[in-house]
Amino acid sequence: MRYGQFGVLGLLMFGILACGRYQPTDGFPPEDFAGLTPNALSQEILLTIKNGQDATALVEQLAAYKPQDLAAALDTREKKLAFWVNTYNGMVQYLLTRNPELFDDRSAFFSTPSFTVAGHTFSPNEMEHGIIRGGENRFGLGFIPKFFPNKFERTFKVKGGDSRVHFALNCGAADCPPVEIYVPATYNEQIDNRVTKYLAKHSEIKEVDGKSVLYTSPLFSWFRGDFGDHGGIDEFLVTYGVLTEENKDIKREYTDYDWTLKTGIWAE
Repeated sequence: MRYGQFGVLGLLMFGILACGRYQPTDGFPPEDFAGLTPNALSQEILLTIKNGQDATALVEQLAAYKPQDLAAALDTREKKLAFWVNTYNGMVQYLLTRNPELFDDRSAFFSTPSFTVAGHTFSPNEMEHGIIRGGENRFGLGFIPKFFPNKFERTFKVKGGDSRVHFALNCGAADCPPVEIYVPATYNEQIDNRVTKYLAKHSEIKEVDGKSVLYTSPLFSWFRGDFGDHGGIDEFLVTYGVLTEENKDIKREYTDYDWTLKTGIWAE
């Protein structure tokens, strides 16, 4: 009897998990599909805002997608990352160029659901931590996952995250990375280039009391677990040319972050 109960329980749990995600639509997009695919739409929203035009109609198209269609369209890791990075940056630029006073209370701005994707209304925090970072607790420094993610997060989160996104996401502050329009086919090349440029601008080795000290972005401190903690940060800095294998163990200090509102920072 107990084995039968366990079997029923297992089937029940399987059913819960299967129903806990949106199932991709078969054959999306259909041959007669006349709209923009999600990735193309995310790019077009950014391009429209960059050109100083009203992106409302495009934002409404993004909101109207069915989650099942979105799940079908984002069928590779690069498509997911390019789409969600573009969409996060598009959300922030759209909201803050229309209502810059929202940034006066940053805590409220980042935590208030205000931008809809495929029927789900996101706050910037939820999109960043629940989706792009792969379901991380926003207070966990990259070491603690988000408990009890919702159905949308379970479906669309980028498994394992991508530590490079911290140098691609623009939250509206002056020290944020420039907004680049990411394309799935060239996502890795684009974001590697973006990381290299950002760190070159925001990192400097100085001599302090006769010892070398690296001053670099506090993003490494805020999200240290995403980079693999201290050793992972060292290797990341070596990979992107800030340090070398010979000096990667030097003392590291984090600079202050400029939270002054500054929209319209676009990649060259």
